[in-house]
Amino acid sequence: MIRSRPLLIAALLAAALAGGCRPEPERRAEVLVFAAASLREALQELGASFHQETGVRVVFNFAGSNDLAHQIMATRGPDLFLSASQAWMDTVQRAGRVVEGTRRDLLSNTLVVVANARDTSTMDGPCALARLPFRNLAIGDPEAVPAGTYAREWLWSVACDEMPLWELVQARVAPAPDVRAALGLVLADPRVIGIVYKTDQRTFAGRTRVLHEVRRGPRIRFVVARLAEGRAPENAARFYDYLAGPRGAEVFRRHGFDPLSPAAP
Repeated sequence: MIRSRPLLIAALLAAALAGGCRPEPERRAEVLVFAAASLREALQELGASFHQETGVRVVFNFAGSNDLAHQIMATRGPDLFLSASQAWMDTVQRAGRVVEGTRRDLLSNTLVVVANARDTSTMDGPCALARLPFRNLAIGDPEAVPAGTYAREWLWSVACDEMPLWELVQARVAPAPDVRAALGLVLADPRVIGIVYKTDQRTFAGRTRVLHEVRRGPRIRFVVARLAEGRAPENAARFYDYLAGPRGAEVFRRHGFDPLSPAAP
């Protein structure tokens, strides 16, 4: 299931990229960006301002980083990859699709335990999660989705009466195809609790409540790289610099991300 979905999407993307005659240079004033779902609002804002400033249109494909990595390896044309996982960027790099010297850690993030705004639950610490009367714990699929992998890593690291918290809640885990889908389950049903990035919760702050912020969790890094065999390498380089520059830092910070310097550990 994990493979068939991204390969199908990749086939559709390849057909779209190859369709029709080869575009004239002046029609190539765009950049195709594959980006983790959690970056949607920040990148759409940056894409709009970049277009206004340069005339270059930014086209986005948002999904789980795992799906995006498979799509990139199955087709040609994407210019940039923004992954919520270093591991999925590693996969793309091993396939020879990363332009040498362009990979960098761009942003950091943290996890939060969230509930529907109608839920009245409270948590006085991580182990309280296991005692909450929720029906399901929505997280990204921990076998593939970065947010879910981070969530499982954190749950394993918390000991509650000498048992990992993961073992206490695993039976109620509802894996989702990406972190936004996990948050969607929380928004749809007050009986569902979720573990998502704090930036996703902020986007829907009026409809969700933070029960617990993970302060001693896994090291979360969002990674960016230019892609080999992209359609518009020059414009991709411009947008890459824009994301890492002052305007990018301003927008990402406003959306709750923590921009990283090139030498950040």
